[in-house]
Amino acid sequence: MNAFLRDSLTASLWFLRGLRNGDWIWLIMAVIIATTTVTTVELLAQTVKQSMLRQAANNLGADLVIRSSRPIDEKWREQAQTLNLQVSESQTVVTMASYQGDFQLVQLKAVSKNYPLRGQVNITPKNNEPLYGQQIFIQTPLKQQLGVELGEYIDLGVVSFKVMGTIEPSGMMTGLNAFAYQIWMPITLLPTTHLIGPGSRVQYELAFAGDDAAIQALSDALQQSNSADIQILSAQAPSRDLAQSLDTAWLFLELSALSAVLVAGLSIVIASRFYLRRWQGSMALMRALGANNRQMTRLFSMQLTWMAVLSSLIGVGLGYLIFIAIQPLLKTFFDPLILPEPGWFLLQAFAIGLLVLWSFAWQAFQNALKIAPIHILKNTVASAELKHWAISFVLVVLLALTLVASDKVIWVVSGLLVTALVLYAGAVVLLKLVGRLQLTTKGWLKLSLAALAREPGLVKIQLISLGLVLFVLMLMTFVRQDLLTQWQASLPEDTPNTFMVNVQPDQQGMVRSILDENHLNTPLEAMVRGRLVKVNERELLAKQQQNNRARRLLERESNVGVMEALPSYNQVVETLVDPDSSLPWVSVEQDVAKLLGINLGDVLTFNFTGREVSYQVTSFRKVNWQSFRLNFFFIIEPSEPWLPLSYISSFKVPSAPAFTQLSAELTRQTPGVLLIDVGRILEQVQKIMSQASWAVSGLYLFTLMASLVVLFTATLASQQSRIQSWLLLRTLGASQRTITQVGLMEFILLGGLAGLLAATFAQIGSVLISHFLLKVTPTASWSLWALSIVLGAGLLLLFGWLTQKRYLLKSPKALSRFLADH
Repeated sequence: MNAFLRDSLTASLWFLRGLRNGDWIWLIMAVIIATTTVTTVELLAQTVKQSMLRQAANNLGADLVIRSSRPIDEKWREQAQTLNLQVSESQTVVTMASYQGDFQLVQLKAVSKNYPLRGQVNITPKNNEPLYGQQIFIQTPLKQQLGVELGEYIDLGVVSFKVMGTIEPSGMMTGLNAFAYQIWMPITLLPTTHLIGPGSRVQYELAFAGDDAAIQALSDALQQSNSADIQILSAQAPSRDLAQSLDTAWLFLELSALSAVLVAGLSIVIASRFYLRRWQGSMALMRALGANNRQMTRLFSMQLTWMAVLSSLIGVGLGYLIFIAIQPLLKTFFDPLILPEPGWFLLQAFAIGLLVLWSFAWQAFQNALKIAPIHILKNTVASAELKHWAISFVLVVLLALTLVASDKVIWVVSGLLVTALVLYAGAVVLLKLVGRLQLTTKGWLKLSLAALAREPGLVKIQLISLGLVLFVLMLMTFVRQDLLTQWQASLPEDTPNTFMVNVQPDQQGMVRSILDENHLNTPLEAMVRGRLVKVNERELLAKQQQNNRARRLLERESNVGVMEALPSYNQVVETLVDPDSSLPWVSVEQDVAKLLGINLGDVLTFNFTGREVSYQVTSFRKVNWQSFRLNFFFIIEPSEPWLPLSYISSFKVPSAPAFTQLSAELTRQTPGVLLIDVGRILEQVQKIMSQASWAVSGLYLFTLMASLVVLFTATLASQQSRIQSWLLLRTLGASQRTITQVGLMEFILLGGLAGLLAATFAQIGSVLISHFLLKVTPTASWSLWALSIVLGAGLLLLFGWLTQKRYLLKSPKALSRFLADH
């Protein structure tokens, strides 16, 4: 114990002395970069995530919602209450509203007093509350259709209710599956209407809000119950494609943080190489004086630990200050802005600072411990054992696990490992090429190649480290480009903001005329309500399905498109080569085909109003549901003239007044035609996507800045061996021009090769990540690939010149003094 305390005190004194002398500057800077980046990126990522989730929750009206066509078991309310969650309730029934003898199909939504739990509804007049008293609130288009005024009465069931105002549910609460306008009333009044009875079409909802952990616990319990009659809606997944976009954004944020840490770790590799000879000299001298391995391990590991602690504290503090400084900017993007509790993230960043140092400095530390005095006299470096490589690899994996999900780590580590091996092979090839070129070159070029050949270990470590830095940087560039391209393409300028449904065959002409008068050139597409009942004469039963989504799909009727040709905005991914001409065709959305086990050539039987019709599957389609266009799970050939068709359309209305005018015309001339305004939903989706794009771009720029700082410091940290070569050339009388050419040739060769390999593997890696992890369509950008090579080589050359020019101009005496001090 006395020896441990003595060595700890000695190590602390040595560390303080080295700190005063600036001995640890490069390692300290690398750890500060890592912890600053992790602190800022993690706090920023969590702020973005929680703010976007809160907005999604406001749109949904809760953090979690369960829906069912049957009364929901009270156990879920009880379990939510035990988790201290807020609970609200609603019931929606499709019925007819009567006003002065006119009838209109409506969705009557009965809500509890605290509905919604998140967000708000737009009520006119503002001082009204929708959940008190004998009153109802109706959507504005329904008010116009019925011609009812505020204060008048509407009959619902056996009761007359006073219209107290208009109400507009916000965002996703309206849903895209609405086929009638809504009337809201207090849920306590619904039984008085006598509208719910056998055969009534009722949708029951329980909504929950509260602590994230409690919401997740309830969600897990719901998932595990595997109840077929319950549909689970989460703020984290308000719609399938939007959920995918959000998951993609979260994963990119995680990869950004990990990339910045790996970049900082690679600078530690370079800095460790810089310190290795000094450590070896100190340890060899201690060994010659009788120190054993245990004592040297304590002395040097304590110094490194002190350095990691100090650097991590500085980095955490700096990162938190940066985060506070950018909060005013965040408020311009997010409303509401939800700030996370910083405690856990500051602790995580501090732990990563310790881990990143030992992960990437372990090899140099072990090499220094193994040194014997004879190695110093021979000017050689001890090689690391296999077990030390294994320990370092495990530490890197552990580091990755702290920032990304475990199922993604294999991708990250494998990509780094493969790229590092290729860069190592590139370094070996480069050294062999240098050796051959030395025999055929003259002058400054020969001297440059000789300087490279003298330090093969340094060339390998530099090419691998700098190549990996460029690889990570370029990989994030390619992936970001794929993400933004995909998101921008999913919601173009002409995205429809209005759906028109319930157009009957005899109303087509009038509807077409009204649309033409309003300069809306949009087709009316035929559809029919039907249910899939058989595949290849095998009956499909909902209760036999393991997947809840498959059960719900088979339990209800679906909108089936009836078209002569498939829409151009659906991508056909597979086509049947030799279809059966005796059967009409059906095209199936690829995810539904996979969900129900449908193959090309299968015969599907649908039930339309009690009559069955069979179709052969001739194609699978990829559908972008988030495009707000007319999309269907199934599209059939129009082969049966008796099908009860109706027509729908989607288009973009330029303004709210234009929507009101169009709605009024349709109500007056084509009763029953329903115009659904999804502009609010579209705006919110666009806002969420814009926020995700901003977050991706912002964190990418932060990673870019960290990478540039690392490249800059890496060239400084590896300068000692270069200065020894320049000193020798100066002493032998070499000119300033020759010294400069020799000094920069290394950066040209390393930068060109590292840029080429890094850009090539970054392009390959981005395609794999985009396709398998982020689930977006990858693109091969050859122009970006070529630009990456040029920038990679150019940046290294630029940094080489900026960091080395003052040493290139020094006299032999000044260079000797620098080497003596370092």
